Amino acid sequence: MHKRTLTAIAIAAVFVVGPPALAASAHRPSRPDKADWHKIQTAARLRGMALARHRTARFRSFTASLGLGQLASIHPLAPGRCRTAVIDLFNNLLDLENAFPGENWNPLRRAVAKEPSIHACAPRPSRHP
Repeated sequence: MHKRTLTAIAIAAVFVVGPPALAASAHRPSRPDKADWHKIQTAARLRGMALARHRTARFRSFTASLGLGQLASIHPLAPGRCRTAVIDLFNNLLDLENAFPGENWNPLRRAVAKEPSIHACAPRPSRHP
């Protein structure tokens, strides 16, 4: 009897919590607003600075942590090319934040060159004349 009660409560919780959570994710934009777009651009520039040659591990780590701070404050995005590009950017910055002296960054530089561009997140041009 106790097991049935727990099962019923769990099913009820799914019905009560499920639809609003699904509705909230359905309303996420696939592109960021202007403020978030600027934060994504800043994070990408910081990644570029961190990946530049002849940077110290401390510089890479600090620069990456600044970029991660920018990405931490953007609003959630719906699945798509932009979200994929932002996730890749975030993962690159995580790698750079854990930089240590003497590490070879050429593989990450090559990977970044092949990843989707953050320009998938650029605001659409307005249609107003």
